[in-house]
Amino acid sequence: MFVWRKIMKSRYLLGFFVLLFSFLVSMETLVLANNNISAEEAKRLKVFLKRRLGTNLPQDAKIEVKGYEKSPIAGFKKGTFVVESSRGSGEASFLISDDGRYIIFGEPVNTQEFENTGVAGIKKGEISLGRQSVPVLISSDGKFLILGELIDSTVNPLEETMSKISLNDVPVKGDKNAKVTIVEYSDFQCPFCKRATDMLPQIMEQYKGKVKLVYKQFPLPSHPWAKDAAVASVCAYKQGNEKFWKFHDLVFEKQKEITVENSKDKFRAFAQQIGLDTKKFEQCVNSKEASERVEGEIREGMSVGVNSTPTFIVNGMTVRGATPEGLKAAIDASLSGNI
Repeated sequence: MFVWRKIMKSRYLLGFFVLLFSFLVSMETLVLANNNISAEEAKRLKVFLKRRLGTNLPQDAKIEVKGYEKSPIAGFKKGTFVVESSRGSGEASFLISDDGRYIIFGEPVNTQEFENTGVAGIKKGEISLGRQSVPVLISSDGKFLILGELIDSTVNPLEETMSKISLNDVPVKGDKNAKVTIVEYSDFQCPFCKRATDMLPQIMEQYKGKVKLVYKQFPLPSHPWAKDAAVASVCAYKQGNEKFWKFHDLVFEKQKEITVENSKDKFRAFAQQIGLDTKKFEQCVNSKEASERVEGEIREGMSVGVNSTPTFIVNGMTVRGATPEGLKAAIDASLSGNI
């Protein structure tokens, strides 16, 4: 049995396409990646996609149609739109009926691969929406589908969340023995993360001795130089915790001056400015290890529900966005001992 990812008919439609295509400005070129689709059909799909996404598409984009072939669903083919521009890239999988009339953005999910939950009558799986996985439950007889997860109410959800977050060998600011741990998942190119960076010193001062701040990497795919910045900051951290925070502050301070074209030169200059060993820094930036650490922190963030930046986890409670009120409320709740 297959369940269709009906993104076009779901409440995730707008967020899915804005995330995928907001960095584009228009569609000018369609390149066929294989010979399984005719030029006429490719042109028709191009027009359809332009009309469907409208102003969410930007201007120096190159589009490829890949994997246009038979799908596991009878009467449907499958394919992928691959979109690239100077500002980023993204993919959108689709199913299309053999007669070309009906299109579904998404992929089929094989529910036969769902796993047992340990609870009679219920199996579990997941549906991927961009970088986020949505948990799904299905009855053993296949009649009922639930978008949600099976949760053990006897387990403290705050402790469970914190157990998924590594606090070893991480950039930290504040009293290491503080009662409250704030974990920030952030993106150096994100303007709201810049706002959070400006907001946090006052909060750290207000709760001095009571909170500590841990920084985690979560560069968004729509921000083309964000991952390079994340890797560079990991390499700054390799030379000391204080070096990391100096690099962190400098990148956010100069955020508006950084472009895709000048980013690597900027990061080298920042490294030199804060007194890093530039040879070691360059070796680290070009290493697989630094990139893998960033990817690992992205996966960790996703495992605790992070899908936007900045996101703060305060002793297991999630606070989304640069909102001082929300952050303070979570800190106060943690300090009160009532949760």
